[in-house]
Amino acid sequence: MNLRTLLIGLLLVGPGLTALAPECHGLGAAPPSARAPQSSGSGKLRIYDVPEPVEELAQDPAEREEFLRLQQIGEPAQRTPLIETFVQKYPESKYLGRVHHMATMDYRSLDQPEKMFDHGQKTLRHSPDNIPILALMALAHSDRGDPDRSVQLATRALGLLQKIVRPANTDQQQWEAEFRQYMAQSLAGLGHAYLVKYELEREASKKVSAPEKGSSNPTGPEADPARSKSPSAASTGSSRLATLNLARAYGYLTKSLNAEPRSQFVQFQLGVVSTRLRRFPQAMNAFARASLLEGGYRDISRRNLESLYRTTHQNSLDGLQDLLAQARADLAGGNGKPAPVTEGSAEPGSE
Repeated sequence: MNLRTLLIGLLLVGPGLTALAPECHGLGAAPPSARAPQSSGSGKLRIYDVPEPVEELAQDPAEREEFLRLQQIGEPAQRTPLIETFVQKYPESKYLGRVHHMATMDYRSLDQPEKMFDHGQKTLRHSPDNIPILALMALAHSDRGDPDRSVQLATRALGLLQKIVRPANTDQQQWEAEFRQYMAQSLAGLGHAYLVKYELEREASKKVSAPEKGSSNPTGPEADPARSKSPSAASTGSSRLATLNLARAYGYLTKSLNAEPRSQFVQFQLGVVSTRLRRFPQAMNAFARASLLEGGYRDISRRNLESLYRTTHQNSLDGLQDLLAQARADLAGGNGKPAPVTEGSAEPGSE
């Protein structure tokens, strides 16, 4: 199953209330720059652990000169070839952790996910406490169908953030802003991971429930009662696990927006999760906000919003502009946080 197409583009359809929760269809993967929350990756505040190399251990003065030259280059397309050369030329360099960090962020900017993933992995080998890379790689592993690894990385990032102490020589406001940014990203990584886990469990439940091809489904004395009951039991267990993962996704995405309400990525993800949970007012609010923010989810968020609005308003868009106006006001006022779940916000029934 291609999780990139499964989770990135989810288009709600269905003009009426014939189905309690509209089905979702993949529209293709958005670029990594649109998928993941933005990160400065500058390291200026030293909020992550990349220890300075001991200068006397640098065996070749030219090595340090080349490293400093890499730091001064601001254009990713110009710097990445030089990074690859540096890595090949100095495989034992004390600067490799920081060089791979630069490469990870550069390849992310250039929309080259394979290269980004490779250098991200190498960054964490040299610097396992690098919070920006931990948060970024958590999202990358989910996109590759490994949400369990994503949970590990995002949880580690959150644990490090909870213990971190602001250095005395840093600007407090800037430090706190970057702290909230990485906190939001790590929570978003957890929310995205549990959404992927939900989709995987949902697909597994469908496969267990479907009759095997060529099966005669015997019901006489030849049938095995234990075997005939196992698919149903497995399906029920898988469905419950999927529901639990969906609830976790909602919780973590909500916390992420509390830290950074203007994340289009998280607003879109929350819209998808809320729809799955049949919290349609919350879903429409999230899609409305995502459609008003800059990024790769504007168009699909608007289509999702209109389709869901029609589904819940007798196939009419009357009043949609009022909902968008409220979403715009919330974002302008810094209050893009999800509204609390209220009684009657979800249609009855189960998926």
